[in-house]
Amino acid sequence: MVTQSRPGRSLRGRARDAVLLPVLAAICAAPYVLPPRAFDQRHPDKFDPPFEVAQWTVALPILAIGLLLTRRQYPRTTLAAVVGLAVVAVSVNGAVLTMALPVMVALFNLALRTDRKTWLVAAGITAAAVTLPIVIRYPSMWPQVFGIVFWVALPPAIAEAVRNRRAYLAEVVERARRAEETKEQEARRQVAEERIRIARDLHDILAHTIAVINVQSGVAAHVIDGDTEQARQALVHINDASDTALQELRTMLDVLRQDGDQTAPTRPAPTLRDLDELVDGLRASGVAITVQTTGDLDEPATEVGVVAYRVLQEALTNVLKHARASAVQVRATVDGDGVDLEVADDGVGSPDPPPVGHGRMGMRERVHSVGGTVQDGPVAGGYRVTAQLPSTTSRSRR
Repeated sequence: MVTQSRPGRSLRGRARDAVLLPVLAAICAAPYVLPPRAFDQRHPDKFDPPFEVAQWTVALPILAIGLLLTRRQYPRTTLAAVVGLAVVAVSVNGAVLTMALPVMVALFNLALRTDRKTWLVAAGITAAAVTLPIVIRYPSMWPQVFGIVFWVALPPAIAEAVRNRRAYLAEVVERARRAEETKEQEARRQVAEERIRIARDLHDILAHTIAVINVQSGVAAHVIDGDTEQARQALVHINDASDTALQELRTMLDVLRQDGDQTAPTRPAPTLRDLDELVDGLRASGVAITVQTTGDLDEPATEVGVVAYRVLQEALTNVLKHARASAVQVRATVDGDGVDLEVADDGVGSPDPPPVGHGRMGMRERVHSVGGTVQDGPVAGGYRVTAQLPSTTSRSRR
């Protein structure tokens, strides 16, 4: 697969070429222009270059260096042209070393920008093309074949190492990006869950209290002229319900504002052990409530106990709001299998279930959050809500 150059990287490549290619050209042309002593320090007066010089061949390595300017855009074509010039140079005068650097740079570039199969084939063809003229025309130079094979194999090996390093760094960057993305998604999920939890808690606090206040204020308005004592009791219940709601709201706001301060005062969340207090507040509304409990109400995990309390609270609140019931039966059974809840009334409300508002939705979400089930709907002579909860949750078992 050919890699695509980025604009910034291309500019940096041109800047490197402006420095590197002239240096390569000077190195390749050196054997043609250096004085004889550069080649044989033992006989400085003897001109004995390492190969027979044809004057026009000095242009071949210079031309090959110039072709390297196109190596990024046309890696295959550039390598083919450079190898062709190398074959000409070797065929004319056996000038292997003068063409080695251009060929190595072109091979490195091809291996860096293409797949392994491509550069393996290219390296094999290059080695064969350069060594064949030597074997045919200069039999005495055949030991150089091993050196040619080495410098043909070296650039692709280096390019493969560079590409593997780049791939590794890219994988590290990608993993870091995915981890950050996952972290952000988890943070958003937690924020959404917390927002839903706060909405449920606010509904549980306010809906129940407002329903009690609504019923009690209606009682007070109805009897205030004829039974001042009952009216006074209704107002007392309104005051008590308001105080309870304010305390729970204050506790919630304190928790939201504490910002990690574990010393901030908090009120324990109500659980099944607070069932009597919940029922007493509703009995004052004139509804006859019968409570039947079996087992230890403190046995369930705290989270399960809170969910059970909120389910009963929502069911009893709906009795006040919708059922127009005169009697309600509440059953809570705790055993080794979990918690069974039931709230049944004799109301004459709508034969269809009330619309799924925030209260019923929150009740179902709470039950499902601990792995339980809930059913509600009209029955003969009233309305019934049942729920089955596990005694512990997966989080409490850890």
